[in-house]
This record gives sequence, structure tokens and C-alpha cells, in this order.
Amino acid sequence: MISPRRHAWIAAAAWTVLSILGIVLVAGIQIIPVIASREAEIENSAFVLLTVISVPVLMFVVVGLAYSALRFRAHGDQEDGPPIHGSRGFQTVWLGVSFALVIGLFGYGAVGLVDIRGARTSDFEVQVRAEQWAWHFQYPDSGVVSKELHIPVGERVHLIINSDDVIHSFWVPAFGVKQDAVPGHPTQIYLTATVAGTYPGLCAELCGFGHTDMRLTVVVTDRSALEDWLNHEQPPGAGGSQPPPSGSEQPT
Repeated sequence: MISPRRHAWIAAAAWTVLSILGIVLVAGIQIIPVIASREAEIENSAFVLLTVISVPVLMFVVVGLAYSALRFRAHGDQEDGPPIHGSRGFQTVWLGVSFALVIGLFGYGAVGLVDIRGARTSDFEVQVRAEQWAWHFQYPDSGVVSKELHIPVGERVHLIINSDDVIHSFWVPAFGVKQDAVPGHPTQIYLTATVAGTYPGLCAELCGFGHTDMRLTVVVTDRSALEDWLNHEQPPGAGGSQPPPSGSEQPT
């Protein structure tokens, strides 16, 4: 007859092996399908960390249930087993590990959030205006207004977001940022695109009949290409800073 201690060692060995295999499988994955900003890189790292930590926890439950079901299954005996009192040492370790995980993840998340928000300074600013069911982007220094968002790669961009009617939500999955557009209450996003290209975005808040068609396109280029585009789109006779569109007061 196998002693309880030996059962524990067998289950612990199975848990260790399966946990290592699971961590190896998930440690290198990219959870966010397309990563095109500094913020998305930080978020993907957080998702990977949470997945890695989840593997040993999952294996602890799976191995415990599977080993108990296979090794201690009843063979025709339907009577209740003898009562088993909890182990104070096990309970102490369980609570200690759980507490350490919660505090550790809270600290990691707080540092990541501060890193994502960063300093309230930017290299490029765009006024974003939402309405049912379209997006409009104004570049205050040139007076250009477009339905596509053009931003420079590798520079910190400040988006000031307004809504003319109902609540919308500005979301570009590849950038890992999402922010509501609230009527009468300007909101803002700071982001740094890291990969040049064209990326889709959408409204992530149910905003009416045309919600599913409220999409947007973000074009990320180097600064020279962006300046060329702004010069080409600039209205005749425009120059210097232009007043922001209606409802584009600065966020509080």
C-alpha cells in the first residue's frame, strides 16, 4: 500500500512536469495578434505573464483532481469515507502564496499602467471628433481635417477625443488603446506607434443603428511623409494654427 506521503510526491512530480511543459508552450506566444505601439507591447507582456502564472495554478487543480479520481476511485463501495481534518500548514502556505501572487500582480500592473500613461507631453497632437456614425480628425497646426488618422512613427502622439452626440469609443486593436468619446467631456489618449503601416480601428461602444459601420483607418508613416501629406491636404490659404472644431475643448 502506497503511503500518503508517496502519493503527494507522485502528484507533485506530475504537477512540476506539466507546469514546466505548459510554461514553455505559452511563454513565447504573442497574445495580441498585431503589436504596433509601445503601449501594446507593454500590454502583451502583461498578458503573457498572467498566462505563465496561470499554468501552475491550473495544473495544480487538474493534477489534484485527475490523480484523486484515478488513484482513489471507489470500487463498488458507496459509503462515505472517514472525515479528514484540514492541515494548518497547508492552509498557511496556500494563503501565503495566494497573497503574494495578488500583491505581486497588483504591483506589476500598477507599474505597467504608469508606464503606459507616461508623461503628459507629446510630439504630435490630433483632435478626434466622433459622431453618428463617423470619425473626423483635425490637425491643429495645419488646419487639415480628414477621415483617416495620420500619425508619425516613433513619436508620442496626443489624441484629444470629443463626441457630438452619444458615447462612442475610439479603439485601434494594434495599438492596445481604447478610450470613450463622451459628449461634453473631452477625453484623451497618449500613444507611440512603433511600426509604420495602415491599421484598422472601430467604435467599441454600441452607439446606434450604424454602429457596425463606424470604422476608421490609421496610417503610420515617418515624419517627412506625414508632413508631405499634410501639405497636400492643407486647405488653400491655410497657415499657422487653426481654431479647434466645435466641441473640441481641452480635456480636464
